[in-house]
Amino acid sequence: MRQTISLLLAGMLLLAACSASGAETIETAAVYEEPVYRLSDLTAQESFQSEEGVQLAYYDYKLFTLTVDNLDALSPEDQAAAERNLESFNDRARKVLEEAVDYGRELPEIAEALDGPALSSTVLCDETTAQGYMGGEIISIRTDTWGYTGGAHGYSYTTGYTFDLSTGQFIDPVQLADDPAAFQEAAGEALIAAADGLSQEQRDLYWDNYQDIIREWNNGAVYFSQAGMTVIFSVYELGPYVLGPVELTMDWEALAELMGPGGMERLGMAPEAA
Repeated sequence: MRQTISLLLAGMLLLAACSASGAETIETAAVYEEPVYRLSDLTAQESFQSEEGVQLAYYDYKLFTLTVDNLDALSPEDQAAAERNLESFNDRARKVLEEAVDYGRELPEIAEALDGPALSSTVLCDETTAQGYMGGEIISIRTDTWGYTGGAHGYSYTTGYTFDLSTGQFIDPVQLADDPAAFQEAAGEALIAAADGLSQEQRDLYWDNYQDIIREWNNGAVYFSQAGMTVIFSVYELGPYVLGPVELTMDWEALAELMGPGGMERLGMAPEAA
């Protein structure tokens, strides 16, 4: 009888210990969040005057850095990946800004080299603005630069960056597709058709080899946005200055046919919703 009671007590104690242990596990189990990425402003401005107080030049740059709002709430694995992404993205952003500032600080010397009347009536400048889009695993950045350093007119050009959060690397846009080579070729033909669909006045200004240039679209400025994929050909790329920049956009429906379901998912666009 005593042995039976002892066994019952031992079982009850063991059950209570297991229950307490389980409760403790439930109470202390970590609940992790998904990373919340955000683009934050990265800017630099400076103005330059002559000894007489006349403005000679200025630069104004507005770019982006990448931040994570909830870094401390991530799992160790996600936190490591987020820190890798921040380092890779922001190192590139800071390098782009530093190179721009280095150029901007040369503007006063360029201004002072101009002849008298031009110097007194001209303010040299270099300006850059940025647009950003986040979708799925991808961050797409577009920067537009405009400036003037003398002559008949200013200059302008556009650049594009595609950043892959899953690898922490900047990538060629064709890498998003299920079949990169097929996507590069098919998108090139679609963009040529879009270019041919512009006004006759614009088409008459294209360089003779404009189709070959468009077929290499992924080497230029590519920007993903709510509208789809836009490829921007800066001034002089497809024709003379008077043509200006040319922007060709493929909407999400067209992209879905060419990229495949995997590529659309990476961009945060479910194939059925595209």
